[in-house]
Amino acid sequence: MIKIKVHSPFRFTPVTGETQDFEEGVHHVSEDVAKHWFIQAHAEIVGATEEGIQADYDAELTELRAAINKLTQTLEERDKQITELKQQLKERDNHIADLLIQGDPSNGGKNGGSKK
Repeated sequence: MIKIKVHSPFRFTPVTGETQDFEEGVHHVSEDVAKHWFIQAHAEIVGATEEGIQADYDAELTELRAAINKLTQTLEERDKQITELKQQLKERDNHIADLLIQGDPSNGGKNGGSKK
């Protein structure tokens, strides 16, 4: 049995001559009925290609996981760069502070400058 979703109500008469009414919604029908052109004009098959869809999802999921791994690696590299730059900034600030402390106040050091 195949699952179809009827979007427009209709009455179907197969080769056997027995009529069958289909209301909007999901119905389970035989494969022959589901693939009939009239059924396909009023409904869509929702259960026939689940395996194919699953394979497509698996392939897409694999691609997305690879992209996530690549972006995670890039993020880790950026975090490492940021940490290194913060360390360099701290070292530079400490070096500047040391220079200011060692500076000659009469030559424009921290507490000096030109006195007029």
